[in-house]
Amino acid sequence: MFNEYVNEKNKKILELENRRKIYELVKEYSGCHFRELERKSNISIGILKYHLNFLSKHELIKQEKYGQKIRYFPKYFQSENTKLLSLLRQDKVRKIILFLLINKNPNHEDIVKFIQAPPSTVSWHIKKLLQENIISQKKEGRKTRYHLIIDEEEIKKLLILYKESFLDSLVNRTIEMWEIK
Repeated sequence: MFNEYVNEKNKKILELENRRKIYELVKEYSGCHFRELERKSNISIGILKYHLNFLSKHELIKQEKYGQKIRYFPKYFQSENTKLLSLLRQDKVRKIILFLLINKNPNHEDIVKFIQAPPSTVSWHIKKLLQENIISQKKEGRKTRYHLIIDEEEIKKLLILYKESFLDSLVNRTIEMWEIK
């Protein structure tokens, strides 16, 4: 299953079954990290690492480092969305972003109740989202309220496009809610 981004030279590169399988996984699960690819591919670590480096060297995929993890994207993936999709691949962060999409200006307590995680964990993820300029905060009396500062339509597009790869009922319900409107 080749697409318009794969030319004749790249078709030759993708003739190997393992390499093609890895490339297809990177396309399907854009923004996933090495261990996710290892689990999904059932390919040994050494072979997976070799083919990921080979695909990257031949510019079929790109590797982006976020925090301690390297995340993989097809070469044609828009650079401005790599950070956002990398964040959406993280369960708690994705839940916070979805909550902010649905609920305008919630406070920390609201997010903690929804995420069902310790307040310190939620604070840690919120701090990361603030640093990445995904959300902003505003003090209202004793409470701090949060809201998204990135394009909500771009978030929706990525969630819809990669819906199957998230395996998250919250993503599915949220997308269904958008479709109803």
